Amino acid sequence: MQAKAILVTGVGSVMVGDVEVPEPGPGEVLVETAFSCISPGTELRAFAGKQPGSEYLPYIPGYAMSGTVVAVGANVTTPVGTAVYCNGTRKVNQHRLWGAHISHAVLEETGLYPVPDGVKLQSASIAALAAISYHGVRLSKTQPHENVAVVGLGVIGQLSARLHAITGARVVGADLALPRVQTLQSAGVEALVPQGTLAESFRTIFPSGADVVVDATGSPSVLPHALEIARELGWEEHLLGGPRYIVQGSYPDSFAIPYQSAFMREMSFLIPRNRQRVDVETVLRLMAEGKLPVDDLISRTLPPEECFSAYTELQDPNSGALTIAFQWNS
Repeated sequence: MQAKAILVTGVGSVMVGDVEVPEPGPGEVLVETAFSCISPGTELRAFAGKQPGSEYLPYIPGYAMSGTVVAVGANVTTPVGTAVYCNGTRKVNQHRLWGAHISHAVLEETGLYPVPDGVKLQSASIAALAAISYHGVRLSKTQPHENVAVVGLGVIGQLSARLHAITGARVVGADLALPRVQTLQSAGVEALVPQGTLAESFRTIFPSGADVVVDATGSPSVLPHALEIARELGWEEHLLGGPRYIVQGSYPDSFAIPYQSAFMREMSFLIPRNRQRVDVETVLRLMAEGKLPVDDLISRTLPPEECFSAYTELQDPNSGALTIAFQWNS
């Protein structure tokens, strides 16, 4: 069948075009897309030609979409009409990176995540970003008695701060952009615009330092400063375990670790790679329970035909946009 998809045709070049997706086969479903959400860090890196796979043009970007099952193949138990989240089409006549910005998706039934009652399809479309953030929470094993500093309050930082706060830990976020700070504060999590160095700003709140530092900036120049937020270990405290540094942002290349600063803290570095099924299922459940607000993180919805404007806006650090979702069936 014919479908519409967003196609990246070159560095900084994007359009909506016609593509072909097959009918669902055995064990497969056809999902009609309601919303697909941009992952700013990864997709903008690909849009700039810096993501492996972005050289195969044109390609369909995106890995976060929500919609409704409209057809099923043999041996499928999911009913037609089920509201679902998924990661994009698996079959199409164009390259995929990763194939979510498309009007209709064909994929295995095992790739579906039913959207719980009470969760809007627009909200569900951000589940991949929330799941990536939650994967970092799981790796960090944050405890209720600990202090967590989140540096960089783009969409991943916002989600990371909210999810770490659910653990019962004290969480404080920081960003140079006041609107982003205010967004997190409105969600009930402490946040600040740094005055002086990052370490100086956080020491007024965490005098002994943070147990967990979440770096959601994707900027190598920030790392040495964010590391200084973490608590140092006394020479007799090493058996207690040092602080953790979670590289949660999307880094475009290598970064250097200041050895002495990390050594004095006996710092562990954790780099969440992606998300697992349990991460997606958990964040959808937290949304349904009202514990994870996300509606304020999708700055606006646009028709797919405005895809160039959407990516351009997210590239502008002064735009104030956290992420943008495409609405496919307006």
